[in-house]
Amino acid sequence: MRKTIVIALALTCHIFAFAQKAETIESIVSNSHESEWYGEQAEAWQKIVDANPQDQWAWRNLFRATDYYEMFTNGYGNGWEEQDKTRPADVIRKMEAAIPDSYVLNLCKCRFSLSADSVASRRGDFVRRAVELMPEDACPEDVNYLACRMWITDPESPLVKELFVRSYRDRYYPLRIMHFNRNMLMCMQPNAIYFANGDLDTVPMKMLQEALGERTDVTIISVSFLHADSFMKALYKRLGIKPLTLNVQDYGDKYGEDWYKHYEADIMMYLINESKRPAYFSPTNPKTTIINRDSIYNEGLILKYSPKQYDNFAVAMHNVKEVYDLEYLAEPDLVYDSWKTSEQMDMNHVTLLANLISKFRKKGDEAQAQRLYNILSKCVERCACAIAHKKKTDRPEYQKAYKAYYDNLLKEQLQ
Repeated sequence: MRKTIVIALALTCHIFAFAQKAETIESIVSNSHESEWYGEQAEAWQKIVDANPQDQWAWRNLFRATDYYEMFTNGYGNGWEEQDKTRPADVIRKMEAAIPDSYVLNLCKCRFSLSADSVASRRGDFVRRAVELMPEDACPEDVNYLACRMWITDPESPLVKELFVRSYRDRYYPLRIMHFNRNMLMCMQPNAIYFANGDLDTVPMKMLQEALGERTDVTIISVSFLHADSFMKALYKRLGIKPLTLNVQDYGDKYGEDWYKHYEADIMMYLINESKRPAYFSPTNPKTTIINRDSIYNEGLILKYSPKQYDNFAVAMHNVKEVYDLEYLAEPDLVYDSWKTSEQMDMNHVTLLANLISKFRKKGDEAQAQRLYNILSKCVERCACAIAHKKKTDRPEYQKAYKAYYDNLLKEQLQ
């Protein structure tokens, strides 16, 4: 009997040894995992919620883990009726019963709404209520998220500035990502409009405007915001142009599943033409291929729209010499730059700027060519193998090949 008990205890210890410890669920932009990890985290946080149903932090992480698991396993379904049957919907309903009208409930409803909350104005209500209930020690990621949601739903509210200032002080974004955004922001012409496709090249730029007052003349537009009536109303007002009316159904009939790409491209071109302002795009924005590739020019770390040809390389070389802060690319990794996306964004500099090395040499500016080569080479040395490891395997031959590609890309410019 005693032997049986010992075996049972050993098995129990073995099970707990392999049970996943509950961890803070971070944005997939900063730290992404496999779907299985999110499923295991959901189970771990569910146990904590069961033990203390009033624990808002546990509910927050349970919802995020469940939401990401559903996202990665394609479990959302189509339409409100199917979405209401998903696991995140079930978590929301249980949260409504356990912690009604709480900060975390409203925060989570900003991300995922039930069919009963489908009215757009209600989504804005959740944002405002979450901000109202937000604790002083709120997670920096959640503060940043609410700043973005307020920017979309009520862009003229003074809370937009307040939240972005707070997010900037939290140092949510790694320093390298902030540098990249500042470089883009500072090289644009006065009163420019800027289009980007995601968080990493819009939100840090908005923080610099709101917290430091830098280049507030530039109008920052995330392409996804073009579908938000409240944002567009404020945008038309800021640019001093009449609102554009488009029939979404017409785009669906003409382009099928890709309707939104053409819809967004037409709105962007309307804003450019009617406002008559200089227009720029993030280099990560794929919508430029729909607008007109022949009218998009690389000016270093940013793309400019121009219907007329001009010497964009001269502008790019000026930016490298006089505007961009690139020395940080040669610094060693720092603890606060732990986001996976930091290294990938650093390597974007190599792809975008490498061809300027040979152009500086042809202009007789050997010092600038060597400076740029040294900076980018150190960037490759620091980042390439780490990215190869994250994207593929630990195989040394793969990492060497990945690094060799970028090394050769730079060395060719010196020939």
